[in-house]
Amino acid sequence: MIKIGTTKFKNGEINPIHNMLNPFAALDSIRNAYKKYVETFQRFKNPAIQDWVGEKLAKGTLIFKGPYIELNRRFQAGDAFQDLISEGLLHIDTSRCFTNDPKDKSSPVVELYRHQSEAIRRIISGMNTIIATGTGSGKSFCFGIPIISECLRLNDKGVKGVKAIIVYPMNALANSQYDEFSVRLAGSGLKIALYTGDTKNSRKEALAGYLSLTGRKEPYDSELISRDEIKETPPDILLTNYVMLEYILTRFHDKEIFPEANLGVLKFLVLDEVHTYTGRQGADVAYLIRRLKQHTRTTGELLCIGTSATV
Repeated sequence: MIKIGTTKFKNGEINPIHNMLNPFAALDSIRNAYKKYVETFQRFKNPAIQDWVGEKLAKGTLIFKGPYIELNRRFQAGDAFQDLISEGLLHIDTSRCFTNDPKDKSSPVVELYRHQSEAIRRIISGMNTIIATGTGSGKSFCFGIPIISECLRLNDKGVKGVKAIIVYPMNALANSQYDEFSVRLAGSGLKIALYTGDTKNSRKEALAGYLSLTGRKEPYDSELISRDEIKETPPDILLTNYVMLEYILTRFHDKEIFPEANLGVLKFLVLDEVHTYTGRQGADVAYLIRRLKQHTRTTGELLCIGTSATV
């Protein structure tokens, strides 16, 4: 246990305050609490069964195992961000979107890992890519950097419409990544939108619950926060889930997100947690991708990217 402070009782005595920074002490505490719960909750009429359960609980192999220690080595360093820009692979303003402090565009640019710079080079070269690295390895940068770079290039040329669709299996993941990208794109001239079942129809409705959802009083200039805005001026990057993507392709009023004038503009399709699309759901998503390509006239051209910490 680690002593981190003191507190006084009414009699003036000082008692040390301890916390649970010791992982083994924390584990023992949790085990004992759960074991007590199981022993209190379960009642066995057969003495033999009760003795067997008691023996297993005493050995600690019935309801928990471990502890196990996993050692994670640091990821190998990759190419410098500036080198990728100097080679002409990335738009010069991309670095402003990927500073260590997303809110401070003057802070140092992020340092890339090897798997990130390799993925960026592969995607920029036009190759379909699977990014299979561990949790917390920066998979979103692997596709986010080349996507934003290309969006900046097309924006310079005045090309309008959705250039990238990022599909998440759960709204919680989509919400988290939306918050991350929206702040990074602030002031860049690019637009991003989150289109799920929770997306409100009008901007007025969306603003009413914006603070509780994001913790921010006002949206960034990069955000389109309502369905009306998304359809009126389609964003450069659209975050959604496969169910809502299905609706976009089938509901008449949602087809405005891909108007006739913007057909062929879509460049990237990202499937986050790609390992979740198996069996019947995988087949449904495969057909959905084919329909998306036909609907946007990008068959044979759409660049597909998958990410997973499980594959």
